[in-house]
Amino acid sequence: MLLSQSPLRSSMIFCTAAMTSLALFTATTAEARGPAIAYTAELQAPVEAAQEIIKGGVIRCVGTECIGSQSNSAPRTICAKLVDEFGPVASFAHKGKAFDADAIAQCNN
Repeated sequence: MLLSQSPLRSSMIFCTAAMTSLALFTATTAEARGPAIAYTAELQAPVEAAQEIIKGGVIRCVGTECIGSQSNSAPRTICAKLVDEFGPVASFAHKGKAFDADAIAQCNN
């Protein structure tokens, strides 16, 4: 039997290929997840797809829906900056906690 026909060599090649595939898949899915969503907002009027960095967090808006990653500022500040960039909001939430009507009114001013 030749060395190239050895079952041990075939097993080693298979294991190396499997581990390489697993490492590549894990790296790809980790990048796809990205930062967690901290902010959600609904705009009063739709906008073209856009992305802005606001106080260290990335905010992406498409149509009337916006999502954003955690930033370095208070949620009220982020809401006001979002209004400056994209227009008035109908709703805004930070980590699932929605702003009440008074906070939305302040945000839109």
